[in-house]
Amino acid sequence: MTAPTSVPPDATAPTDNPADAAAAAADRAAAYAESVTPPPKANPAPSTPLPLPQGPALSTQELRARVLKLIAGLKTARDTEAAHVAQVLGTPLGPDPKDAERQRVAGPLVDGVRYGVRVNALYSGTPGQHVEIRWVPAGWKGDPRKPENALSTCSFDFGPFSDEIAAMGYARSKSAPHLKEFWSFRKDVPANNITFYLVVTLYRALDGSDPKGRPCVMAVEIDADDAEVDHG
Repeated sequence: MTAPTSVPPDATAPTDNPADAAAAAADRAAAYAESVTPPPKANPAPSTPLPLPQGPALSTQELRARVLKLIAGLKTARDTEAAHVAQVLGTPLGPDPKDAERQRVAGPLVDGVRYGVRVNALYSGTPGQHVEIRWVPAGWKGDPRKPENALSTCSFDFGPFSDEIAAMGYARSKSAPHLKEFWSFRKDVPANNITFYLVVTLYRALDGSDPKGRPCVMAVEIDADDAEVDHG
């Protein structure tokens, strides 16, 4: 697949994937970000649950580069498995305290930002695993797409990141205007009869650089499917 030309972050294009699935992914971004934010201290419960697995401290650029490496290497369903994701990202995964079937890790980034990674079989009957990588921006007060929780900080610019994914051969499209903002990416690997789908959820940082707010990455989700591979 030939890499599409650069598309500015504010360009409008129809989505390739079902809007309801992608919109659900966008909502999961905010919900999961809440779960990787350190909770307030509380009195210990009689039965203490297992702690959330903690990952190494990283810079935003380090994690960004590793995510791009993971995306660039997607060739087979095995590339979405927890062991491979942990190796490429350098973030050892462990059982989620709330769901033993799910592998998860959380850790700190610079400037008060946090990250979270989660790998699980979200969709039955599809190859590979569902991979979620989240950023919790500094000053998090709740879903920053809501006006009352708007942020002025942006640790991860969407524009250059989008261009780098497109240069790998991914077609990209923007969510419909009535949905919370996200971009969808698709790449077919016909030699292996598989298609990879990415959903990048955004929030707008009100830092004065853009009248609409600066588009910033809040989450990247990866899925694979073999039902509609383009062999053309």
